[in-house]
Amino acid sequence: MKRSRDTRPERSRPDAGSGSHPGGSGRLSAAALIECLVREPAPPTFRDLLALTGSFDALARKHLRLLVRGMVRTGELIEDLQGRFHVAARTGRDSAALVGVLESSGRDLTFAGVAVERTRGMRLRPGDRVEAVVQGDRASILRVLAYAERPIVGELRIRGREAWVDSLSPDYRGRVALDGPPAQGADGNTVTVRVVGEDRDGLVGEVSGVLSTRAGAAHAAETLLASHGVPVEWPEAVLRAAARLPKQVQPHRHRDRRSLVDVPLVTIDGETAKDFDDAVYAERQRGGWRLVVAIADVAHYVKAGAPLDQSAWERGTSVYLPDRVIPMLPEALSNGLCSLRPHEPRLALVCEMRVTPRGNVTKFEFYEAVIRSWQRLTYTRVQEFLDAGALDVEAPVQASLRELKAVYDVLRSAREARGALDFDTHEAALELHDGHVSAIHPVSRLDAHRLIEEAMIAANVCAARFLEGAGRPGMYRVHEPPDRDKSEQLRQALAYAGIRLGKGEFTPKLVHEALSGLGERPDRWIFEMLALRAMTQAVYSPANKGHFGLALERYMHFTSPIRRYADLVVHRAIKATLHGADAGMSDDWLVATGQHISMAERRAESVGWGVEGWLKCEYIAGRIGEEFDGVVMGVTDFGLFVELTGFYVQGLLHISELGADYFRYSSTGMSLVGDRSGRRFGLGDRLRVRLVDVQPALGKVDLLLAGTAKSSADRGKSERSNGRHEKGGRQEKGGKRSGRRR
Repeated sequence: MKRSRDTRPERSRPDAGSGSHPGGSGRLSAAALIECLVREPAPPTFRDLLALTGSFDALARKHLRLLVRGMVRTGELIEDLQGRFHVAARTGRDSAALVGVLESSGRDLTFAGVAVERTRGMRLRPGDRVEAVVQGDRASILRVLAYAERPIVGELRIRGREAWVDSLSPDYRGRVALDGPPAQGADGNTVTVRVVGEDRDGLVGEVSGVLSTRAGAAHAAETLLASHGVPVEWPEAVLRAAARLPKQVQPHRHRDRRSLVDVPLVTIDGETAKDFDDAVYAERQRGGWRLVVAIADVAHYVKAGAPLDQSAWERGTSVYLPDRVIPMLPEALSNGLCSLRPHEPRLALVCEMRVTPRGNVTKFEFYEAVIRSWQRLTYTRVQEFLDAGALDVEAPVQASLRELKAVYDVLRSAREARGALDFDTHEAALELHDGHVSAIHPVSRLDAHRLIEEAMIAANVCAARFLEGAGRPGMYRVHEPPDRDKSEQLRQALAYAGIRLGKGEFTPKLVHEALSGLGERPDRWIFEMLALRAMTQAVYSPANKGHFGLALERYMHFTSPIRRYADLVVHRAIKATLHGADAGMSDDWLVATGQHISMAERRAESVGWGVEGWLKCEYIAGRIGEEFDGVVMGVTDFGLFVELTGFYVQGLLHISELGADYFRYSSTGMSLVGDRSGRRFGLGDRLRVRLVDVQPALGKVDLLLAGTAKSSADRGKSERSNGRHEKGGRQEKGGKRSGRRR
């Protein structure tokens, strides 16, 4: 609130008769100060109190400081963690202070159902027991009464007699001080820490256990899975349930299902995939095509409320890491009964569609079936077939692939006509040897990927249309438009590239047309990445709000029930509708489940990005001092984020290292500009940089311009290792590894 002496309301000043001392005359009493505080609409800081009481000279300031300190000691006033002062047992005017436990709501904390007012320097975590005051829709934390029992996971650092832990837990970023080297754990180990207090610099804790002493992919995976609380062990009840599952499907026991065993369905996945949950087939018919998408019938085996279902709900999604997969379902299902292996009968839920030459799905049908995949194909092999027209598979499979390509062409045209966004991925695959990265390879998105993606999108839309038509609730995949700030940032970025984003309603078609204006520019991927980052994060919800990125009015996830709980929910709703039964999913349950699985998805992505960033940093850590080519991927007021060409890793080139000039940030020009020299560093610029420091666990990479003096490097390294900038070279989050995920 920070009011100046001239603008503060007269009514807020204690008058001379109440003991105030405007201009230093008289002494302010405790009663007068309390009267002043209760008049204020919001708790003031000490600086606010100086203005409110007219304490402008040194003597008056000293008296006010002593008075406030004394009243805090006696309990008449309470100072919260934001440095604001409250009258004891009051919030502003007349509400009592409350005691409760902090909870997490996405990236924010809540207390008693309202958002916690956060300021720089606060060290709060979900689970902390606190005393707080609530005013309207905001809560101010007065003090922490007890720290969350959940330990912090981090990397142990020991330097002589000093020791600390760099937190890797998502609910606390910073250092946890230790009282000297711990009895267990060595420098570089990842450990769990119990918080016991805090000081001016941060939290203080005790090492409660050693989590990992290894290195490489296993070390990174085990650490980040634990730090994000991803369940990795199966409860005993789940293991027993998985052991009771049948070993194979016997078609004669499912005569109530349609038999598609003679239809040449095929699975198309990556080379390393083991869980094949979708199979496809197409044939040309009069006036269009018959498109069949068969999805593993997971709901047949995983019954609502059973142990398998409870553990799947808790996990929410599978987690894919460079050296392992943490599946949503036990291997007996994910790699066995529900994996559409070639030449083995499997139970499936099928979406059969009629696609017109304009790419419209005019008719569709859902039904339960027994299928048999004819081939397990990879994207690479299918692309070779699309390019060369030949593949060593059965003739019916080849015929289906040709028609799948034709269906893809018309669906793709319909996608472009409605203006759906489609970004080419700028991603890399890590090649591991003995748990360490031996090479980094760019990932190409092929027509074979897009072919499957368009077929899955069509089936997902049909799932939403089917449940809506039946008046049944389901789980939508919701992607809302970007907020005004994000859309304006994207508009400025495209303007920097010479592309004007048309005025009017911000639509996906508008963005699509603007990006198309970039043509085949070599830096097009940078602006596509910026557009992707401008988008809001998609979530799961029973309320339909459309899918902005795909330019669709309705959309559900139906095609991956092995690895996504949302798809399992949709399957149950469809199957219940087919059988005229109640799916047993209340509105409250759907809302809670949507929130939980959205969180689980963010958690899985954070772990995946974190592990990949860690391993990329390890890969280059042995090359400190070397020079690299790089491209500017981000511009901020504190420096440039530069991606090292060929390594898919970004580092921070701090503004203090750009030369002997004062650089100002230009948001409209997406650049840093020197006052005296006029030198400009902007988005997409190619630079030669030197690697100064790498902290793999934290994902931090520090850079210098090539040719900068070593002393400057040491200074920059020291400043950044002390945490003087919040984003300190941390890896920017990349895109999802699979183009099929929407």
